[in-house]
Amino acid sequence: MKARLIALAAMTVLAVEGQAIAGTCSIQSNRAPGEWTFVRVYDVDSGKIVLQRAIKAGLTYDLTVSKYRVRVDSKLPGGITYAAGPVSTCRDGNKIKV
Repeated sequence: MKARLIALAAMTVLAVEGQAIAGTCSIQSNRAPGEWTFVRVYDVDSGKIVLQRAIKAGLTYDLTVSKYRVRVDSKLPGGITYAAGPVSTCRDGNKIKV
């Protein structure tokens, strides 16, 4: 019985800490109205792509990353390669503009 309580308490702590560590923010294109930008958003800490899509100017998309760092690479329509963006902070629902 005691072991189950300890295991339950440990799992609860890990679940709460896991949610507290995750960063949330949004991404928005800064281009002229009606223009598109292709973005590839990386979670810097895990190395995974968390969003890859075309974004129309003015629209906002939500992001969730494992910690608080994100890198947004972008290119314009017709572009061949993505330009690497700076590492930004993704925390407390802030807005990252591309």
